[in-house]
Amino acid sequence: MNSATAEFENADIGEGSVVEPGVTVGFRYHPDCGRATIGARSILRSGTIIYGDVHLGDYFQSGHHTVIRGMVRGGDYCTLCNHSCIEGVTRMGKGVRIMSHVYIPTRTWIGDNVFVGPGVTFLNDRYPCRRDPMPTPRSATLEDDVTVGGGCTILPGVTIGERSFIAAGAVVNRDVPPRSLVKGVPGHIEPLPKDLDRENHRGLTIQPYDLWHPAQPHPGPSIWPSDWPEPW
Repeated sequence: MNSATAEFENADIGEGSVVEPGVTVGFRYHPDCGRATIGARSILRSGTIIYGDVHLGDYFQSGHHTVIRGMVRGGDYCTLCNHSCIEGVTRMGKGVRIMSHVYIPTRTWIGDNVFVGPGVTFLNDRYPCRRDPMPTPRSATLEDDVTVGGGCTILPGVTIGERSFIAAGAVVNRDVPPRSLVKGVPGHIEPLPKDLDRENHRGLTIQPYDLWHPAQPHPGPSIWPSDWPEPW
């Protein structure tokens, strides 16, 4: 594990970052691709592959076996957890937290302080392989402080408005106004309940280190819920 500034042939990684073994940064997907840049105090876990032409801010966190293809831009405090993929040509704002097993295709636009739960799939073509000429793909737009619950499917071209909350398993097939709740298949849109009408918690979206970062104190047995039987 390298806790100093990491050196890669086609990448620049900021000071104080942690790079585990088996990480690729600045992958040359094309002879003319540019360098990748990763901000300071980031952590890149084993199996991470980041293409050239990717620019991510400080405190970026990757899980194991994540993939970020070319032309992705991300602000500070972004997270991409285990086995998730961003296919490129995507924008993430500040404090975007993407959990495990998420698929984000090209041309996705994500605002600030957005949470995407595990197993979410974004799509960018409503009629793949069935139109000639094929249109330019267009994925979703997520405005600031959106939460997407686990297992959702987000159809191409939709806009999910600020502070909206997409309940687990929902299918979003049309635009969602700001401060809405979406649930069901297809997604039913209703006003956001008062107790959910707030920004996403900054303790989660603006998180310098996760629980498993080596700079964090080891949690030990005290992390186990006190009302559960001891697991060891």
